[in-house]
Amino acid sequence: AYIGEEYVVTPRKKLRGRELTQEDKDFNRDINSARAAIENINQRLKAYAILGGVYRGRVDDFHKITKIIQVVAALCNLNLNKHPIRR
Repeated sequence: AYIGEEYVVTPRKKLRGRELTQEDKDFNRDINSARAAIENINQRLKAYAILGGVYRGRVDDFHKITKIIQVVAALCNLNLNKHPIRR
């Protein structure tokens, strides 16, 4: 099991011999749109070497790791004002 697994949303699949309803297609399109936006954000975060590579510090130093992620996220947010992902 994964942490946060109860919040995972998966696309709806068609059953054998049946087509997806329009509601299912709309649902899948919305999920895929959100997933694409999140993947773009993850890509921007990984552009910072400290998040794109292997963390070599102590794993139990939760506060330091959290602070690093907060600083990188803040830098990405500042950069989003100049270069938005979507308009």
